This record gives sequence, C-alpha cells and structure tokens, in this order.
Amino acid sequence: MNFDGKQILSTFVKMEQSIAKYYTELADNAPDEKSKALFLRLSLEEVNHQKMYGTLLEKHQGDLEREFSEEEIEYTKSLIEVNLTGKHSFDKDAKLKDSLELAEKMEKDGILFVHQMMSMYPDIAEKEMKIILKEEKKHLQMVRERMNFGPIRSLGL
Repeated sequence: MNFDGKQILSTFVKMEQSIAKYYTELADNAPDEKSKALFLRLSLEEVNHQKMYGTLLEKHQGDLEREFSEEEIEYTKSLIEVNLTGKHSFDKDAKLKDSLELAEKMEKDGILFVHQMMSMYPDIAEKEMKIILKEEKKHLQMVRERMNFGPIRSLGL
C-alpha cells in the first residue's frame, strides 16, 4: 500500500506546537522556580523541534510517498490519530503531579513517533531525527526526575 510521510511530518509540526504551548502554560503557572525552568526549557526545545519538522516537510514534499505493508500503514495511522485527538491543553485545576504525568505521556508518544518515522524513512533526515530522538529521551528523563522529586510525591502536589 502507498503511504505519504507528509502525514507524519505534518502531525509532528502540530504535535510539537501543541506540546510547546502546554509547557509554556505549565511554566506560567508553575508552583516553584525549578518546575518553571524545566517547563520553559522544554517549551523552547519543542518549538525548535517544530521548526525542524517544518523544514523537513518543505524539503521532502515530493519524496515521502512510498510502499508499505498494510499493517505498517495502519499502525502509523493509529499513531497519527491518537496524537491529533490527544489532550495537550493546560488545566489550571490539575495538580503538578497530574501535569507531569501528562508530560511524561506526551514525551513517550513523541519517542514512539520518531522511532516510527526513522523506521519507515531511514534515508530522510537521519541526522536531524537522531538529534530529536535524543532530545525527546532527555525530555522524558527530565520530566521523570521532576516527578520523583520528594515534595511533589510526598505532598501530592
């Protein structure tokens, strides 16, 4: 079956934009300076990812249509669907712990998505995709470290 990878890159652009906005809102409402600094950093890096994906989308407009198995396409479409309908909006009533759990899920989803893109299009922007993958893994680690920060766990913030 034929599949156009523009769908993946377009989803990346929308997803990174949504996640950057979410992190900015978290930073604006952070309960402490360490959380604020973390969310501002994550937001800036997600904006950079959004720009990288936008550039890749423009650069590879015509060479992303390829043949894949039906299973591969269905899996990819399900990733796209989940990410387009996923909730990446800030909830002022949510506790920091809940916000961090959503951030963790978003970073995991991002890693899955990057792996899928690299698997389907190993010849497209290998260097850039490796950089983004490394950064997404680092984001996940930073979010998890913040989740495991003693007062957040023990006070249920």
